[in-house]
Amino acid sequence: MNPIVYAIPTFFLMIFIEIIVTIIRKKDYYRINDAINSLSTGMLNVTTGVIFKLGIYTLIYHYAALFSLDGNALWVWALGFVLQDFFYYWNHRKGHEINLLWAAHSVHHQSEEYNLTTALRQTSTGFLFSWVFYVPMAILGIPPHVFLTVSLINLLYQYWVHTRHIPKLGWFELFFVTPSNHRVHHAKNRKYLDKNYGGVFIIWDRLFGTFIEEDESYEPIRYGTLKPLRSWNPVWANLHLYTEMFRDAVKTKSWKDKLTLWFRRTGYRPADVSSPMKMPDIHVYENYNPKASQGLKVYSLTHFAILVMATTVLMAISHNTPYGFNVLWTIVLALNLIGIGWLLEKFTGLIVIEAIRFVLSGATIFVSNGIWIGQIPDWTWQFVIVSGAISLLVLQTSGIAKPTLYALAPDAAEAKPHP
Repeated sequence: MNPIVYAIPTFFLMIFIEIIVTIIRKKDYYRINDAINSLSTGMLNVTTGVIFKLGIYTLIYHYAALFSLDGNALWVWALGFVLQDFFYYWNHRKGHEINLLWAAHSVHHQSEEYNLTTALRQTSTGFLFSWVFYVPMAILGIPPHVFLTVSLINLLYQYWVHTRHIPKLGWFELFFVTPSNHRVHHAKNRKYLDKNYGGVFIIWDRLFGTFIEEDESYEPIRYGTLKPLRSWNPVWANLHLYTEMFRDAVKTKSWKDKLTLWFRRTGYRPADVSSPMKMPDIHVYENYNPKASQGLKVYSLTHFAILVMATTVLMAISHNTPYGFNVLWTIVLALNLIGIGWLLEKFTGLIVIEAIRFVLSGATIFVSNGIWIGQIPDWTWQFVIVSGAISLLVLQTSGIAKPTLYALAPDAAEAKPHP
């Protein structure tokens, strides 16, 4: 079973506590639409991880390791922990400096808020290239189970630093990544761009010249990417930069650019297909926030919670279910997440979107039980259809789906959401 399954209750408990603290302190650190979108990309990350387990590190270790280090020795674990964090620093740094790698990593930075849901906002395509940075560990003979464990510890450590409620922590700031120096990393203010890449240790940034301290006398931090996503579609969040680079590669007449733009400095575009990219002025830019009625927000949040439970179940059983089953449900859950995103940003068609979503989910459960007998209880597809019918009735009779009850915020009026 994926060990992240055991951490999910803790993640959501901490999010709940942070929301309560945010309310008590009368801050505006949370928005339902932004939080759902961050969690949606995280859910997409873990479900695609179920079907894209490459195991490249293990292959390299078995066929190219120069040494066979003792996986039970404490010093090997300590060495593995430090090396993993060191190579994570370079993986993270290059993820900001190279077009192709930024296309994957940018997902984590798209949220225009900064809270614990941002920590769970993860890419679904990072596995394609991130393994390259850890090849030296495999060659040195760090056993796969050691590498996987210290990588998980590194990832879990980074969760708590995604908050605005914790101030600077004195001497701890000198050696470790903290909420303060990681807030800087997520800032899009010019002063803070491309700084503080560490996972656990901030010492790498201090050694390699990428550290900057949070300046509380400076202008307020603005979060998000310089070129904003402006969409609640988690699949598009993962693919939009790849799509832009592909279009540029097709359009440019330069064969050099066709082949190299992927590996050029982040933001590079061929001169014959684009003028220099004009970024919004962060001092006047208004966050993407299509307005929706409170009823629609509650409705979306309720159905999103059901998808969270479904995703957790898939992760818990995926090691015992057929590969085809896992692929099918990864796709269906992704389509459901797209539907929830559309609910929070579309003017019309909500009834149709929801009807399609319920029929698709119910039909998939029915088909799954026809192919993989016993994988899902027989009553579940009937429950989905019945609850879907009730939900559609609520949408229709309550009026929460009518476009007259909500409209795009002024800043979003000229920016149509991506498909």
